[in-house]
Amino acid sequence: MSDEPWVYFGLWSEAKVRKVSDLLDSLGVRFEVNEYATTEEVLKEWCAWDEGSDSPTTGFDLWIHRDDVARVDDKIVVMFPERKFGA
Repeated sequence: MSDEPWVYFGLWSEAKVRKVSDLLDSLGVRFEVNEYATTEEVLKEWCAWDEGSDSPTTGFDLWIHRDDVARVDDKIVVMFPERKFGA
């Protein structure tokens, strides 16, 4: 991570992080994605398990710049209701 303030937006599968990255790009939001090797159980907890992936135990941490969170509003929650944000 850089020295700038970042907000963690969870662990994502490769397919879902591509989709959310496209959304964030379209909104002009600054974000970072970091690859993360973990277990099936952890990925399932985050709704990030993708059995069909070439690397199913690879997840992707999503960080959004604190100054851009307001631009995101509830768009990620609406796009991915299965994630149960804040639940």
